[in-house]
Amino acid sequence: MRQSASIIDTLSEGYRAIHRRPAALLLVFVFNLALLITAPVSFAPLFNRFDSFLTRLAGASTDTNSDTQVQMSALLAELGQTDLRQTLALMNVMPRFVIPRFAPGALATGSMSAVVTIASVPEALLTFVLINLIVFPIGILFLTLVGAAVRGEPVLHRDFWRVLVHIGVAVLGVMAILAAAFVLIGIPFTFAAALLMAVNEVLGILAFSLILVVIIWVQIYVGFANEAIVMSRVGPLRAIRTSFEVVRRNLWGVVGLLILSLIITRGTEVIWEMFGNSTAGGIAAALGSAYIGAGLAAARMAFYRERLRRLSEQHLVRPRA
Repeated sequence: MRQSASIIDTLSEGYRAIHRRPAALLLVFVFNLALLITAPVSFAPLFNRFDSFLTRLAGASTDTNSDTQVQMSALLAELGQTDLRQTLALMNVMPRFVIPRFAPGALATGSMSAVVTIASVPEALLTFVLINLIVFPIGILFLTLVGAAVRGEPVLHRDFWRVLVHIGVAVLGVMAILAAAFVLIGIPFTFAAALLMAVNEVLGILAFSLILVVIIWVQIYVGFANEAIVMSRVGPLRAIRTSFEVVRRNLWGVVGLLILSLIITRGTEVIWEMFGNSTAGGIAAALGSAYIGAGLAAARMAFYRERLRRLSEQHLVRPRA
């Protein structure tokens, strides 16, 4: 029986796949460049109106509430000076591009002259919808290209468009299932924790901490659902179950991959921040970030495929990859 590949071997396989099929790298690079050259989006007027509403609402508050109001005002002011394009892109499945001009409060430096300001709730909803309508199909194309690279398939094969549509529908299904679970389970528990916070601050903090821990572990266990869709060509429910099974039986390997990926991502972000203050540096950062992100995405798919085959050899799951 074959031994499981090491994390380093998996990362190497991912980057070799990107070297063989650089189309995914090019897609992310172009997307990063688009983020650099297009105008940032700010909700400053909307946040200012909300801050004024909170100030009027807390007009006769205690000193403690005043301190809370000051902190909330500072947070809203910082958010108002932040480019929210990537924050609003909840349906983005591509690697994130992080440089100083996307940092919280970066718009206050005046480095970006043209800013799209959103002043009303309908405009905010329309902006949210438009951003996700743009990034979601691009992200699905990215996943399809990365999956083809890991599989060793040509960029455009006979069933490319059918596979693209299947991946898009399945990924959308996973998002819908997770969103429904959050609405049905997460919101009631969050509301209960908020009530507990009003009764006892310590118990409230513990409750919110517990919710945060649960969210993190849910993200870990269902985190390979997209890889299951791309590599195994399964539907959303089967993808979530397969992701859970792969993670459950390879927990320490998954944790190791996530930690190493986080170290690589955060470490290289320091370099992109050094480059990102100039035009030439921003282009270099866009290319470097695209390369790191595409390689790590390919490594996740290689990890999923190798561990799924390992489980199939042990007759623990039925292989579909």
